[in-house]
Amino acid sequence: MVDTSGFAGTDVLALHMGDGLITGRASAWFFVIAVIGVSIAAWYARSDLSKRSVPTAAAVCALLFALQVVDVPVLPDVSGHVVGGALAAILLGPFVGAVALTIVLVVQAFVFADGGLSALGANVTNMVLVAIAAGFLAATVLRALCEHHGVRRFVMLGPVSFVAGFVSVLAAVTGFVVEYALGGTFAVPVSNIGFLYATHIPVGLVEGVVTAAVVLAVARISPESVHLTRLPVNPLDATASPPPRPRARGTLFIGLAFTSLVVAGILAPLAVDTPGALEVATSRGCEIDSLAEDLTGDCMARDVEEHRLADSALADYTIDDRPGSTGIAAVLGTLGTFVLASVCFRALVPRPAISATTERRTQQRSNSAG
Repeated sequence: MVDTSGFAGTDVLALHMGDGLITGRASAWFFVIAVIGVSIAAWYARSDLSKRSVPTAAAVCALLFALQVVDVPVLPDVSGHVVGGALAAILLGPFVGAVALTIVLVVQAFVFADGGLSALGANVTNMVLVAIAAGFLAATVLRALCEHHGVRRFVMLGPVSFVAGFVSVLAAVTGFVVEYALGGTFAVPVSNIGFLYATHIPVGLVEGVVTAAVVLAVARISPESVHLTRLPVNPLDATASPPPRPRARGTLFIGLAFTSLVVAGILAPLAVDTPGALEVATSRGCEIDSLAEDLTGDCMARDVEEHRLADSALADYTIDDRPGSTGIAAVLGTLGTFVLASVCFRALVPRPAISATTERRTQQRSNSAG
């Protein structure tokens, strides 16, 4: 028996919450919350999407997937990865961003066995709804303060994006804590919760750096494509001028697509193979039987189940579990995410309204044909 406090090398949880971490009833309730939240986001996202913006939004979605595949060391024997809540909200807006990040989590859960199927609602609730709401709120408040003090728009984007990314991670952790408090299977010491936040502070710092870097790069190519800076500082100001139409969309799309493929094909295979911050924190206090591969003791993850699709072809971001196939699997996932996002976003684009005259002529032709 080996104490799993600060352990490395066990596969108790995927990168996201696994099945069995919270009760089935709690999972069902959070699934309902996630469906309602994403449905509302999808409805309002219609006003932020157009035929011209769909490719760029889908490319951002693909980049979010690629970034989440890359695990980086944040503490000894602890890794972390980008969530992308603040990044999605700042670039695409909170509504389109929520839909994009939900698509990423769905692809991960059903294709790559990353994140439990029954826990999908809970993952969407904390990693999408909570993270995006907190990150976008922090970004809009900080942006208003910076512009009030006369800070130039491009100069303020970096610090604002960094703080928003950091806040979004801690908000997602808080969402998980609330979820576990409502539906967790074991009572855990308060010190475990403190450890959970402590392990995610460096994850938040990584999130902030990546968010700031990507947002600044996008702003350099096409400033009008950053949703945050296209919003009026005071949304209630009726005299505010309409936002300018984004330019250089083709260049931005190529840059996002190239970056996504580089991250998936080159950086993903170089990712560290150590447990994630959530995995380490939720397994703290348990022991693992190396023969039975079961956890014993009182810890959050004791009842976590193996993913139902653990034997699928692309599980664990490999091709049939072949060594060295992570890059190919990640590229396939990135391309698949782009295609799925393109279809979903295109379906959300409002159809042009048919004028009364055109409708009347169509009706007359139908009557004549009849």
